[in-house]
Amino acid sequence: MAEITTHVCGVAFESVFKIAVLFRGFRCDEISQKCLEAFASYGLRPTQIAVRNGDQVFNYDLSFSLFNGNGTFKISSEKLEVSLQNVNSEKDWEIVQDCLAKFYEHVPLPEIEHTLITSNAHAAFASDEAMQQYLSQYANPARQIVSGGAIANILCPNWPTEIRLAAERSLAYPASLFLMWTTTHRGDKITRNVLTSVKSAFEESAAKLDLTLARTNRP
Repeated sequence: MAEITTHVCGVAFESVFKIAVLFRGFRCDEISQKCLEAFASYGLRPTQIAVRNGDQVFNYDLSFSLFNGNGTFKISSEKLEVSLQNVNSEKDWEIVQDCLAKFYEHVPLPEIEHTLITSNAHAAFASDEAMQQYLSQYANPARQIVSGGAIANILCPNWPTEIRLAAERSLAYPASLFLMWTTTHRGDKITRNVLTSVKSAFEESAAKLDLTLARTNRP
């Protein structure tokens, strides 16, 4: 089992609504107020919340950003999109989970069909030799493949759907892997329990590829 420590991580949640919402049924004022109440403690100001109204039917969205643009939130007629990037520490992950939970808890969203969850990380081995040793298991000298990576669909006991995990050499950091997890959550809003479960499942899926994420920075 190889231990790796993350340099930087990110997460993205895309929740698709069961029925697209017409602009006239979009509770713009209430949603804006709830967003302000939920994220004022993170520096959100009223003038940062923007509504784009392309027409009076389905071409519109409400959006705002936090943390100098590293956190973006957008609600359109069909879906909610949340992205939180440049996560560097366990404390940052606590903030990410709190932001996600607050949004789903406090903002009046339409009924959700499913949520696509994606997380990525650049994670370092203890040395370049350790990385080469790990990647060598995917090598095939006869075909001049000197190293490789893995793409696996994984089942974890505490998560109901498959997790797709890709692991390959990082192009951004030396002696590191680039990891990307993708999975779905069926049903309505994302809760704090769901966030805890998917984080644990992502860690477990990495272990199935013989990777242990150091406790300082985990997705």
